[in-house]
Amino acid sequence: MLVLPYLQYTPQIDPSVKAEDWVTVIGRTEIGAGCYFGKLATLRGDGEYIRIGSECWFGDASTVHIADSIYGARVGSHVTVGGFGLVHACTIGDHCVLGEHAVVMDNSVVGPGAVIAAESVVPPGKTLEGGWLYAGTPAKPVEQISPARLAELHESLRNRVRIDNAEVIRARTPVGEFRLPPGTGVGDFASDDSYIAPTASVTGNLKLAPHSSIWFAVEIDAEGASVELGEASNIQDNSRIHLEAGETMRIGRRVTVGHNVRMHACEIEDETIIGMGCIVGKGTIVRKGGVIAAGAVTAPGTEVAAGTIWAGQPARRSRPLSEENARFFSMGVDVYKGYTATYRAAQKAGQG
Repeated sequence: MLVLPYLQYTPQIDPSVKAEDWVTVIGRTEIGAGCYFGKLATLRGDGEYIRIGSECWFGDASTVHIADSIYGARVGSHVTVGGFGLVHACTIGDHCVLGEHAVVMDNSVVGPGAVIAAESVVPPGKTLEGGWLYAGTPAKPVEQISPARLAELHESLRNRVRIDNAEVIRARTPVGEFRLPPGTGVGDFASDDSYIAPTASVTGNLKLAPHSSIWFAVEIDAEGASVELGEASNIQDNSRIHLEAGETMRIGRRVTVGHNVRMHACEIEDETIIGMGCIVGKGTIVRKGGVIAAGAVTAPGTEVAAGTIWAGQPARRSRPLSEENARFFSMGVDVYKGYTATYRAAQKAGQG
């Protein structure tokens, strides 16, 4: 386990916690007794607190993060989060189950004993009643969950077995192991004005513009290919970029690629947002100021029009991007510029 302080904050971790390789815990994170974290799980309590109760289980490449100086993340006791699941600046009640690739977003509250189906998205600011199964993007109530079935779903994810009625929490596509050992190539691309986290991995030809950043457990697998990351752009924790030899990916300036995104060869223009948990198909083009909403999947060759939000599976045009949303997204880019400077300074000081 890689345990990193952030500013004056140091994680508080119960001695009974168990973790597989390359788990990262940062900053103002508190973890209760008996918890387990799979490979590459990342808990970034940098800009706010993360509090995890007792007897929780997090699958491989799961992520917990916050909304800087706005919302922390609180996870109750005996919560199960499937592989590649994302808990972002929200509250998860006791005994909940989040399926593989599920996303719960800022300021949402998931009541005790609820189940969020695989590949489902709970949008910002939602309150979901406990004891129900929710599915879809956005997640909607499907059926009430009995205590017996809830116990089965916990067991299925935690013990990595498929049992009756457990398909709801298994993703259609695998969670996806790292193809590269964590840390591969990081030192080759780091510079004085950008940041690559120590558990990221990079192969291929990577060009980093000033103030850009690649975060924990990100994998850029581009052997024989090239990736360009523009000024002040960021690729957030546990995202994956897989290119084939001869391909090129260009990501413009002031672009945010959210947590747990999967991307193939595509073109991302300036000031765009690739939402948490997205899958970006090969040949996708996102024009300036375009947004792919959280959990969306773009079909190969999709063109996201400038200044519009696309959502769904497959993604379709949803609405124009409002000026208020654009300002909020721009503030997020500036937050990550600040993170880049702070983490880079800590790295130079030997703290990560």
